[in-house]
Amino acid sequence: MAFLFMQETARFLAVSDPGRLRLRAATATTITVVLAMVVLLPGSNAIGQPLTVALLGTVVAMQSSAAVKDRDQHSRVVTTLLLVFPAIAAVSMSAVLSQFGKVADVGFIAVLFAAVWVRRYGPRGTALGMVAFICYFFALFLRAQLGQIPILTVSIVVGVGISLLVRTVILPDRPGLELKRLVRALRAASIDVLEVASNRGDRNLDLLRKKLDRLGSTALMIDDWLDRNDAAQLLSVTNDDLSVRIFDAQIATEQLVSALWALDPNKLWPNSLGQATTALGSCLQNNPSDDQLRAARRLAAAAADKSDPSTPAGIATAVAMRAVQAHIAIHHITSNALRTESEPRKKPDEGEETDTGWNPSTKAAIQVAVATSAATILGELISPDRWYWAVLTAFLVFTGASTRGEILSRAGHRVVGTIAGVLAGVVLSALVGNNQPLQLLLLVVCVFFAFYLVTVAYALLSFFVTVMLAMLYGLLGTFSIEVLELRIYETAAGGIVGIAAAYFIFSTGTRSTLISKIDDYLDQMTAIIDTGIGAVVQPGHETDLVADIRKLDNTLKDLVTAGKPLEMGPTTRTRRGAKRLLRIMTVSNRSSHALARAGVSASRGEPDSGPSQETAKALGQAADVTKATIADVKRALAGEHVEPPEKLTETSAPDVMLQSTTTPGPVRSAVRSLSTLNRTMGEALTRV
Repeated sequence: MAFLFMQETARFLAVSDPGRLRLRAATATTITVVLAMVVLLPGSNAIGQPLTVALLGTVVAMQSSAAVKDRDQHSRVVTTLLLVFPAIAAVSMSAVLSQFGKVADVGFIAVLFAAVWVRRYGPRGTALGMVAFICYFFALFLRAQLGQIPILTVSIVVGVGISLLVRTVILPDRPGLELKRLVRALRAASIDVLEVASNRGDRNLDLLRKKLDRLGSTALMIDDWLDRNDAAQLLSVTNDDLSVRIFDAQIATEQLVSALWALDPNKLWPNSLGQATTALGSCLQNNPSDDQLRAARRLAAAAADKSDPSTPAGIATAVAMRAVQAHIAIHHITSNALRTESEPRKKPDEGEETDTGWNPSTKAAIQVAVATSAATILGELISPDRWYWAVLTAFLVFTGASTRGEILSRAGHRVVGTIAGVLAGVVLSALVGNNQPLQLLLLVVCVFFAFYLVTVAYALLSFFVTVMLAMLYGLLGTFSIEVLELRIYETAAGGIVGIAAAYFIFSTGTRSTLISKIDDYLDQMTAIIDTGIGAVVQPGHETDLVADIRKLDNTLKDLVTAGKPLEMGPTTRTRRGAKRLLRIMTVSNRSSHALARAGVSASRGEPDSGPSQETAKALGQAADVTKATIADVKRALAGEHVEPPEKLTETSAPDVMLQSTTTPGPVRSAVRSLSTLNRTMGEALTRV
């Protein structure tokens, strides 16, 4: 029982945090903070410096660990070293300008403008800007004096050095272990979604879709790993080969889920299907032996031979066999792959940016400058001593957000998280009292959970940061309920100002952004239809369908992110419409996956194994009908009147496929995918 519980817990953690990436990032930041305190607190005390000196170095160490997000280790090391310069400059600027009263406020706004403006230079620019901002802010918060600049500089250098030590020595990048964990997460996600699809007693379609989305996001994370690493150096296979194998496993699992879900829940499965799914279950274990894998392959093949391919259960059995083959291939690649020639994976061409006006980072910087200026005035009206909390909120609601809806959502999350954090902070402070070791322990715990949960919900980040500040105020001897109450008021004021700036300065509509993302997504889908059908009609030629489908997945990810704020819209109709549209796009993505897999399968075949001329013509007609439906969806979303289609399939392709006994498998898969895709797009037209 205990073993099963541990196994289920491990699977849950693998699925909820694929590759343990969030856990690793939070652990690295927490270790960095602990080491910084261990070094800086006794050090500053030994030389007679106040606690604030050690706290600044600790904050710099924490930010150095969290903000640096370059794609490779060398770039991350370089960026970490460069952080010293903006950090020292910001602290020095704050200490100097503080001598001139309100001039320091103007300097803060200038730093915030620059911190956003440099985001145009990618992850490095973003990290440098964030560290400059946080150092200026904490210099104000800790009331840094002009004479403290030398010792604060030393504290900053020590903080960055500790962050670099953790990044390169204590917790260095281990790409092989990261990939191993990501592959385990893919298997765990596959088990999860298959369990839901196999549950005939509780047919929960929403849960099934959620599990399928998680499977897709895990596969995308593996593809992201491939963008950052050369698989040939670790596994002796090319990045492209591993990408194809992951794609095969994902698509086969998705198709099996679809086939199982289509079965009559009131009928028992035939023995052959049960054997095939049992074989797949063996392959989805993390450390099966070679004998177990061979036995699973034989069992799945025998089950497929005994099944009737003309029945839904027979189709599911055949798909289960393909899933077994795909997951066995991944086991072989990640354990004892054979040596192949390899070249580093080429990064996709980004093309030259067209000049369509001001750079988005410039617009965002102006928005931030205006918002923080207004927040400064409003914040000082609330509290002349704590005004910077309003400025901080006005700045942070723009971080990672670009549309009005996203900014409104972040502001709401921040206010809710802050209120909850104040309540928790008051209770914990009353319980802890002046116990400094316990205050430090709670501070460290808050750091861990803040960074572990930051991508789960922004409100959780605000909650733990507020509790952390309560502990920090306790360490500084300035804790009071009134101070935390002021934080709520200042946070609300900053959120309101940030929302106003988003709505009235370079306003970017949430719906218009979503429509633009959907257009990009549908354009990529149309390209996949052309490439996939071309590969099926003329097999035996190389294709970039796997890379294309990953572009489609990333485009869908951007689309869903853009549409999330609309799911919390002001009216029920808005919320339902947004959820329905996002669901349709997500479902259509799986049909595109199946079509791409048909194209990939055909590309591996012989050049003379293509369909007959009549079938090829019908297949082309089916593709044209589907593309026309996609074009109608784009027109409808643009505001044009489009009549919903009376018939969602108007070609003879399905008839040709069913009548012919010699139609190649990829052709059959392509027809089914086009038919499903066309119906899905047609559903979008019924209520756009």
